[in-house]
Amino acid sequence: MSGHPRNPYLTVDVVVEVRGGVVLIERARHPIGWALPGGFVDYGEEPADAARREIEEETGLHVELTDLLGTYGAPDRDPRQHDVSIVFVGHASGEPRGGDDAARAGIFALDALPSPLCFDHARVLADYRWWRETGELPTPAPGLRPDVLRDAARDALEAALTGRPARPSRGEQAPWAQANGASFVTLRRPDGSLRGCIGEMVARRPLATSVRDNAVAAALRDPRFAPVTAAELDGLEIGISVLTPTRRVGSPADVVVGKHGVLVTREGHRGVFLPEVAVDQGWDRETYLSAICQKAGLPVDAWRHPSTELAVFETVKINPR
Repeated sequence: MSGHPRNPYLTVDVVVEVRGGVVLIERARHPIGWALPGGFVDYGEEPADAARREIEEETGLHVELTDLLGTYGAPDRDPRQHDVSIVFVGHASGEPRGGDDAARAGIFALDALPSPLCFDHARVLADYRWWRETGELPTPAPGLRPDVLRDAARDALEAALTGRPARPSRGEQAPWAQANGASFVTLRRPDGSLRGCIGEMVARRPLATSVRDNAVAAALRDPRFAPVTAAELDGLEIGISVLTPTRRVGSPADVVVGKHGVLVTREGHRGVFLPEVAVDQGWDRETYLSAICQKAGLPVDAWRHPSTELAVFETVKINPR
């Protein structure tokens, strides 16, 4: 083998508390915007030492590190390359000033943050705020609490079918649940037969809201079935699928059965199946794609045509208890 392995870069960021606010720097280099102070860990350097060094270089402050908020490593968190950041919390005194690659620095209240925030620092600060308010550390990415989402769907159904007020849990206010997400909710009878399934492909609203609304829609607005009744609630199984963003594929051969859900689009026709459909039916790739085209109202071999758009996605599947 030749060459070097490609590994993520290790970085540190710090939520520096000063006089009731947090320190942010305005970056002088791409990506332009506001960010938590931080930077790369040098070879042979402890991450905590790197954090102290970066704070002093970028803000002139001497920070006392007090807590570890978490590790953030989504591949798209930095537009320049894949890096993984260890995020510390600390406090300092004095007035921050811009230095190194920081054009300027300032202290900001959490409800008056500047815009735009670079990288994934909006999420980091949301997690920090949640931790300060509740004492609970953020859930690691993808940040899904199956129990919270199951309870949200069940509560939404009971409220819709019995007429009682909804009772959202505190967990639904966590940053991961309030981040935009797309979901499908599947309802099944005790014998496993389908009772309703509705969802969305694009993350346009908080994940907790998406799950609640799709649970109710699956029960009351799936055109294939009569509306679910309150008498069915106790025996109803609720499955939830949280979707990753869709991405186009260049060839049908790129579709992996059992891994990918597929969205087929052509001339105003759209059809979609979740990944488990092909597994449950025992379909191979061609049968899977043909079935989606048929669902979309297209010829069963439309997936072979260059004008047919194929997009794939994956799901985090939350099964019934």
